[in-house]
Amino acid sequence: MGVAERLDRTLLGKIRCLLSNSRLRKSFWAEALTYASHLINNLPLSGIGGKTPMKIWSDKAASNYDMLKVFDCPVYFHVNNGKLEP
Repeated sequence: MGVAERLDRTLLGKIRCLLSNSRLRKSFWAEALTYASHLINNLPLSGIGGKTPMKIWSDKAASNYDMLKVFDCPVYFHVNNGKLEP
């Protein structure tokens, strides 16, 4: 099994976990893929000596972990239909 196939399997496993733990529909697979790849690129990996892939690729350390959020979090939006509409 090559490196690309292993990464695909890793991403697929993370996507399944994200979607099942958050109880979201399978239609959110693209968002889960984006988040899973973001996690893989910005968190340290033991296979490369505890460094992050971002550090190896671009020589920039991922120092801001405040941007990591829970995958399933409530979002509220307001639809303005006018003052007299329900």
